[in-house]
Amino acid sequence: MKSKNADENDVWQRTPFANLVRYVASGKYFARLHVGGKLIRRSLKTNKITVAKLRLGDLEKVERQRIEVQGAIANGNMRFGDALAIFRGRLLNDGSLKPRTKEFREERIAALLKSWPGLEQIEVRKITKQDCLAWAATYSTKASPPCVNTCVATLRMVINVATEAGVLYDNPARFIKKLRVRQKELQLPNCDQFLKMVESIERGNRRYSRDCANLVRFLAYGGFRKSEAANITWADCDFGKGEIIVRGDPVTGTKNWTIRRVPMIPDMRKLLEPGGARPPAALNLV
Repeated sequence: MKSKNADENDVWQRTPFANLVRYVASGKYFARLHVGGKLIRRSLKTNKITVAKLRLGDLEKVERQRIEVQGAIANGNMRFGDALAIFRGRLLNDGSLKPRTKEFREERIAALLKSWPGLEQIEVRKITKQDCLAWAATYSTKASPPCVNTCVATLRMVINVATEAGVLYDNPARFIKKLRVRQKELQLPNCDQFLKMVESIERGNRRYSRDCANLVRFLAYGGFRKSEAANITWADCDFGKGEIIVRGDPVTGTKNWTIRRVPMIPDMRKLLEPGGARPPAALNLV
């Protein structure tokens, strides 16, 4: 008759690393750790041990911060840094967000903390409307309106964590008004200027001058972002329908994860069809 431990070993396989186990049936790695007197077992959603180790470290940090924050809330002493730890945990585990979106929000957090020295150590309940307005007024003299607006949005999101926990009744950052963003007038070349530009690139007398010129043509004729263009293949070029399918990067995707169909204008068709100039190999099209 098998013991309980023997059955457990049939299901879970130990690894050389503490708090990391492997589920035998699927081959996926799981975190198994005790935090605050509770056993946490959570999938790390990978069968690669190197990736699992990195995700385990992130998970441990988030869980230990969560326990610390819960203690702070219970004592009524929630600091901005405690709310920020919860916010970062949500950000990390939000599968609906693109990696770049998470990176951008971390960049805004860094800018916020740099522009408001000591913010992490301030008790959230002591942050007033006047404090927020004073910070915004100072920061707006040093940063562009888009940067200020995104930092303000981040500040509101973090303080909202405290209001949800009942530490604050209202969010003092809501009184900061959004700055007006002035649209820049684009100085685009006309047709003749564009042709002269790509011809100048092509005559650069360098090994990849021709490829660089064709890359510029390809981007201009399709209106592609560089990350999108780099993932377009011949299978995406439908000469019958006269369109190009844009799926974007497998990780970051196109903007808002949408698939676009771009009309193949005559100049693009001339570039892509057999006998044409052809775009460079870097675009995966050759």
